[in-house]
Amino acid sequence: MLSRHSYFVSAVRTAIIFPIFILGCTSIVFTQEVAKLVFANSPANLQAVINLTKKHFIDLFTFVTSIISPSKLVITYDPATVDKNLSLSSNGGHLSSVISPNSIVISNHQIYTDWLSLWHILSTANGGSVYIFLKDLSWIPILGRGMKNYNFLFLSRKWEKDKVLLTNQLLEIDANARGFGPANGVTQVFSTTKSTLPIKHWPQGEAKDSTQMWPYQIILYPEGTVTSPHTRIRSEKYCKEKGLPVLKHVLLPRVRGLFITLKKLKSTVEVVYDITTGYSGLKTGENGEDIYTLKKFLFLGYGPKTIHHHIKSYRLEDIPLGSGDEEDIDSVKEEDLKRFEQWLFEVWFEKDRVMDEFYQNGTFENLQKYPNLKTVHADIKVRSYYDVLNIYLPLFIVLLILRNVCIAVYNLF
Repeated sequence: MLSRHSYFVSAVRTAIIFPIFILGCTSIVFTQEVAKLVFANSPANLQAVINLTKKHFIDLFTFVTSIISPSKLVITYDPATVDKNLSLSSNGGHLSSVISPNSIVISNHQIYTDWLSLWHILSTANGGSVYIFLKDLSWIPILGRGMKNYNFLFLSRKWEKDKVLLTNQLLEIDANARGFGPANGVTQVFSTTKSTLPIKHWPQGEAKDSTQMWPYQIILYPEGTVTSPHTRIRSEKYCKEKGLPVLKHVLLPRVRGLFITLKKLKSTVEVVYDITTGYSGLKTGENGEDIYTLKKFLFLGYGPKTIHHHIKSYRLEDIPLGSGDEEDIDSVKEEDLKRFEQWLFEVWFEKDRVMDEFYQNGTFENLQKYPNLKTVHADIKVRSYYDVLNIYLPLFIVLLILRNVCIAVYNLF
């Protein structure tokens, strides 16, 4: 019997799944572009459609990966170390969650598809409100267009440019969450040009209860890259330069990205979820991206059989951000940035200790520091195949209309 990982089976599977995925992405982007035309003067309706297509995309990607490389989730958390709103449960392998709106999710970064399981978890609460920090992928045909419509936060790795683009996007996300952003048809108050690009400013305060609010959940990887021999050496060098112990399992995080995010969203962000991620099949010192490459994961079906997440959370008031309201993030007082750096490094060293136990036990379920852990087991899969079929509905309707038009024209002659 042929293995599901053999090249023949993988080629046949890809020949079927790839067109399904591309057609689904095409339908999603088509829906977005039509909505931009139809709701050009109705920004709230346009935002609702964009959010719906976010849910469509994670449903599509979840469906595809559940066929190529099925994975299970094991999520642990101690109720004493998470916010009171967090609730996770599983029924028939389907995950259900309640997660604070206006939240930021940070995690260690091991493989390029890390975001899939995190977005899947968030999608069981509200998949349409997710934003992801990514390397600039806007050049990818179809997918890039869709991600730009999602207002994902693309990074060019050129800080002078990135900090202004991020500031504008974050201020817009914050304004929408208060009901005073472009999603509600509100125009910016003014722009400044202190940096290389203008900074847009939106009305302050919060709109009335009757106004539509647009909550957000932002996925961010402070390490900035996945673990590899090169990034481990670089992280070790930075640790030694700062007089810190060398991290064994994670990389020393970069400070600016998370700092600017929290500073610009401080009027709306409710909680920061700190998620530590571990994969079955990995051993101490191994790099996830060497074992679970994109080719092995998406073509041969060699993805992690189980993805483990341990969740903690922090209230914004418990995170040292300083009291300043600087427009240029590089103008922040050095002592404020230093305190935040110290806090983030402490979070990451705790994460390294948790990962040490993970590699010893193969799970987060027996963490010594958290005796009252709750554990939820679930599958990464769509709740219903109807959710997948809905993705293709707009294209199906258009094709049906075109068919009827062609028949009508044909009958004229």
